[in-house]
Amino acid sequence: MKAIRLRDLPSFVRTIDPNDSLFRFAIDATERAPIASGIIVHTFDELEQEVLLALSTMFPHVYAIGPLEPLLNHLSNDYFESIGYSLWKEETKCVNWLNSKAPNSVIYVSFGSVVIMKPSQLVEIGWGLANSKHPFLWIIRPDLVEGGSTILSPEFQEEIKERGLITSWCPQEEVLNHPSIGGFLTHSG
Repeated sequence: MKAIRLRDLPSFVRTIDPNDSLFRFAIDATERAPIASGIIVHTFDELEQEVLLALSTMFPHVYAIGPLEPLLNHLSNDYFESIGYSLWKEETKCVNWLNSKAPNSVIYVSFGSVVIMKPSQLVEIGWGLANSKHPFLWIIRPDLVEGGSTILSPEFQEEIKERGLITSWCPQEEVLNHPSIGGFLTHSG
């Protein structure tokens, strides 16, 4: 990737400790990649053509297999209950909350499973949502904020109590397909 910097990488691979377990795992996988029968990447050519092209010059068999979400929508719920595909425990109370909202009225806010933000960024996003006066569903993972502090002021809580729902994780595909969702604020990861 052109002009990529260490700070652009997800925090779980951004280390300078050569003994870090995830770092060692990535190095071992990279060293084995040239002899692999294939390398599967969860993306698609139109989204990351430049990166896929660069990878294919280093490794002969790179396969983009995304997006997987349309396939997931066709598989039965029994399949996912048996193996699961979410990184976090999903809280389903948000679906009941969404059922009470008008079509296309709710802003869904989720920064995925990797993004880390500063407490000041969390507060800024929160007040932006509150000041929008729109209903919103905001996913705040337990490890979303540096230092683990996800405390939002009582004034903020009071401002959003009729319009906002904050939860730690949700069944994202179900939420994105819900008729009340009118917008999605994400990190685009």
